[in-house]
Amino acid sequence: MSRLFTLVCTFLACSAPLVAAYDNNAPFSRTPPLGWSSWVALGPGAQHPIFDYCDEAGVKAAADAFVESGLYEHGYRHFHLDDCWAGGRNSSGYLYGETDHFPNGMKPVVDYVHSKGLAFGLYTCGGTYTCVGRRPGSRDHWVQDAEVFAEWGVDWVKMDWCNSQGEDPVQTYPLMSKALNQTGRAIHFNMCEWGKENPWTWGPEVAQSWRMSGDHTGTWDSTKNQIRSTMAIPANYSGKAYGWNDMDMLETGNYAQAAHANGKEGTMTATEYKTEFSMWAIAASPLVVTTPIMNCTTPPPAPNPPGFHCNVTLVTKASSDGCALGTSFGCYDNNNSMWTDRGCRGTFECNGQSTQCNVDGDGRHVCTCGPSGPVTCKATLTDLQKEILFNDDVIAINQDITPQGRPIVTGNASLWARFLSDDSVAVAFYNENDVAINVHLDFSSLAKMDPLPVPSAATWSATTKATVRDLWAHTDGAAVTGGYPAGDATLAVQPHEAKLFRFTKTA
Repeated sequence: MSRLFTLVCTFLACSAPLVAAYDNNAPFSRTPPLGWSSWVALGPGAQHPIFDYCDEAGVKAAADAFVESGLYEHGYRHFHLDDCWAGGRNSSGYLYGETDHFPNGMKPVVDYVHSKGLAFGLYTCGGTYTCVGRRPGSRDHWVQDAEVFAEWGVDWVKMDWCNSQGEDPVQTYPLMSKALNQTGRAIHFNMCEWGKENPWTWGPEVAQSWRMSGDHTGTWDSTKNQIRSTMAIPANYSGKAYGWNDMDMLETGNYAQAAHANGKEGTMTATEYKTEFSMWAIAASPLVVTTPIMNCTTPPPAPNPPGFHCNVTLVTKASSDGCALGTSFGCYDNNNSMWTDRGCRGTFECNGQSTQCNVDGDGRHVCTCGPSGPVTCKATLTDLQKEILFNDDVIAINQDITPQGRPIVTGNASLWARFLSDDSVAVAFYNENDVAINVHLDFSSLAKMDPLPVPSAATWSATTKATVRDLWAHTDGAAVTGGYPAGDATLAVQPHEAKLFRFTKTA
């Protein structure tokens, strides 16, 4: 299927060592993948999203919402299921989906996602079990799992690294890479060994993208740490066509509406979420957001007759938090419903009916006793999420095949540059600090980057004249000579802010 692609000394040439990475025609993968993941986004029926949950109805509804929400219109094409789907292995050792969540198997779900014009991605793990649900991992089943992924029509495979005691990622990941290549299907391989063994040095020969750090959550400390981690990658190994350093999924705009990744609710400000998107974009990381993209509802519970006294008992606890009647769960006399609180989740018997009330998130949650009725889902994103995720100016600087952006001065996080295929350069004025800073860009500093990202970087100087576009204001400013802002002026960058510009030479 795939051949080892060696970059030719053309525009990307030879200021830095060449990088070999697979250009295997996996769909929508020659530039950093742009898409959505189920990680914190799906739940059963109309319930609040549950960390790493998926089922057939929810996946199909999410595929509809992916298109209806506007993601497709703005170039997003990857649709990924994380550690939520695998049910076990059959007598021959082949994987199958959870039978209660995917009663018709996985292929009809993959086919439905393909019908929307999307690439379909699945999660596996290099160890014996997966990270969250102790579902079967791919260890010693590389060929079988690759074959079944290809048979289902999977386009992207993420392989995590939990429960992998005694294994060496440098030796193990090539086994799955080889197995995927042998299927005859073009499949993007995403390695996830958390950057432990410097995957940027060996990943290009094995995969199309690789996680370069631990997991990301929707907090400022996590965002700053991810940016610092990609800064630490030697310039010679920064992402290039067609293999990318993956900074992990975006948490854009996630607050209480999302499940809590690794137990942490998103707490970032609007400025910080914009910074997350800006810095992932300029670093040529995949832009795969995990967030609920639909609002699902069911009919309200029926009223109970006058004088009715409800009853509810716990059958199976699904939460790590305790469940105590009257304190963390109970029921309502006036209608056919029950409630949970203080983190209690599980299966209950409510008014004589089996009831799933497995709702993640803080606060009190109400569930209908027994079957909840038909589910209706409507695509939704918040205004903040639309402002960020639909920023075509920022997306454009990510969707290129040039080397990833990096600090102009090694070790100085305040100015980043990515040179683009049209000879323009994207520059981020970034402030990781808790107080405002003032920053000025000298065009001559671009020519001093070591190593030069592209040969044309050497042509920027104190006499270079360039137009400037503000990628968040979506405005074009007056041309400047020698640097930005004009003359000796500086640009104030607020705490945790990234201002993003695109400069195009005119002389």
